[in-house]
Order: sequence, then structure tokens, then C-alpha cells
Amino acid sequence: MFDLSHVGGERGGVAATIDAVDFVRYGPRARGEPASFKEWQHFAILTEALDLLVNFSLCDDPRPGAPGRTLPRLIVMARDASGWEGDVEEFREDETYVGRGRTDLEFATNTLVFRDGHFLITAGLRDRPVAVRLRLDPVTMPAYAPSVPMLDGPPLHWSVVPRLEVTGVVEVAGRRHRLERALAYHDHNWGRFLWGHDVAWEWGFVLPDDPDVPWTTTFVRLTNRARTVALSHGMLLWRGERLARVFRGRDLCVDTPLAYARRPRPFKVPRPMALVAPELAIDVPSGLVTEAASGADRLRCECTVEDVAQVLIPSETGLGVTIFNEATARTHVRGVVDGARVDFTGRSIMEFIRVV
Repeated sequence: MFDLSHVGGERGGVAATIDAVDFVRYGPRARGEPASFKEWQHFAILTEALDLLVNFSLCDDPRPGAPGRTLPRLIVMARDASGWEGDVEEFREDETYVGRGRTDLEFATNTLVFRDGHFLITAGLRDRPVAVRLRLDPVTMPAYAPSVPMLDGPPLHWSVVPRLEVTGVVEVAGRRHRLERALAYHDHNWGRFLWGHDVAWEWGFVLPDDPDVPWTTTFVRLTNRARTVALSHGMLLWRGERLARVFRGRDLCVDTPLAYARRPRPFKVPRPMALVAPELAIDVPSGLVTEAASGADRLRCECTVEDVAQVLIPSETGLGVTIFNEATARTHVRGVVDGARVDFTGRSIMEFIRVV
């Protein structure tokens, strides 16, 4: 069951709702608790010239001999006409500040805050030529899924702001990209589990090419590792600021082509992990079609994969690697919801989690 809700008022509702559901939960682990808590704040910006992913995360260190240790990590990945650039960087606890109960993170000189209704991000990699300075203005109400079931432990929690407008500067290897009200996506996840547990997911969003199009959609399917059992499945559609429709479970059908997305050599971070998982083949479909139907409402979301990059995370349960496949795509969404015609094209990033 995809149990989804949202809260907020009529006036100042977007900022008030983000303050209510999108704050940092991470805190020191209590004595005797398993070292399995994870939390991350994820942002994706899509323009004609640039794709950008920024992710601030806090994770318990599950390794023996690291009692109570936190692993703060920053992922920055950018793709422009010259290809992909970026990396994963880890920080010491003594150079990290966590404002628990609000969105306020500092990883050395990298910062993420939500203040006066805006997300503000300043980030720059130490060893790779990527730096960003961004202001993101949310334009849709968040949605909040508080208890998504997991097979190997307590539930996962998720909030999503699917559409923001971004102003700022991104520098990639000396190339400067200026953003002015570009469209972006944000989500926030937290829960107790280990990489290597019996879980995988397929997730994505669609931002319209035409900013005057009022529709925004996101979809997610959480499964077991073999992808034979769906633990939860949902597709959400916003019209302007408001969440217009939620399709759940049996409302949805997903189809993938037999062909796989193949690239000569997928971009992989962190770079040393590419030695552990050097394979060229990737278990990512060349497209994804999600169809939803409930009552008189119909929606079809057809994605065609363009490129794939990978974030590689060592297993925390044994030998192996969890692979986050970040797939950029072109997408067509069409249907009828509440008597209104939906028909637009847009850009997507889909995430396919695979455990090897």
C-alpha cells in the first residue's frame, strides 16, 4: 500500500509544508541501536544544456569498530555537451554540522539550507572541477509517504517536492552554466536498512519542456532485489501547486522493452569503485512505460533512456555492490485526469537500483 499524504495551509502553504515534513531527522544513535540509519536530500536540475544531480547524505557507519560514527557524503554529478563530470566525497564528523529538526547541513564548505521559502545550495568538489551555487524556489506542494514497507526492517520514509525553479551558476571544468528559473526536482528519504538488503527500486520524475505546462509527475516502485514482488507502487500528478491525483498499487502497470540501454562505458563514481564494478553491461531498460487507470482517470508515461551514469556503493551485508543507475530520458505523458486533458513532453531522470 502506497500510503501518501500531504499537509499545509492555504496561505504560505508550500513553505510551511516543507518546513513541516522535509526537515533533517538524523541524530546520534542511541546505545544498542543497529548502525543502519540513512538519510539523504536529493536534487536534480534539467536544462537543454545541463543535467545536474546534487545529493547530501548522512549514514550510520555499520563497520565493526566504528561505534556511533556518522558518514557524511556529498554527490555532485553534472552532464553537459562534453559529457559527465563529478564524484562522491566523504567528510569527517568534525567538519560537519547537522541542524536536526530543520534543513541545515554543512559539509566543510558545502551547505544546504531551507530558509525563507528557498533551498540554498553551495557545493564544490575538492578533487574534481565541479562547483554550484543555487537558489531553488519550490512551486508545488510536497507529498509525504511516511511508511513505505521494507522486507528486511522498518519502513522507509519519503517526501517529494517535484517542481522547483532554480537560479544560479554551475561550473564544470571551466565551463560556466547560468541558470534562470530552470526546472528542478527534490526528494528526501530516511529510514533504517543496509545496502545489500533485499530491496530495489525504480523511480523517476518528469519536468515539462514548456514551463507554462502546469503538470508535473513522479513515479516509484519499490520491490525485492529480484524485482518479483512489488512492496509499494505509486504515480503522482500535480497540476500547478496542488497534488491532483495519486494512483496506487493495482491502478498501475509497468512495461519495459526487452532491449537494454547500452553505452560504451557508463560514467561511474566514486572512481575507485569502478575497479570493483568495471562491467560495461548495465541492467537498465532502454525505456519504461507506466500506465495508470482508476475510474475515469487515465495516465500514460512513456520514457526513452538517453544516457546512464552510475553511483556505486559497497554492500554492507557482505561482498557485492549496490548500483544506483541514474538514467536521463525523454518522456511523453498523456491522459485524462478529473476531466482535464494531460499531454506534454519533458525531461526525466530515472533511478534504477540494482544489487550485484
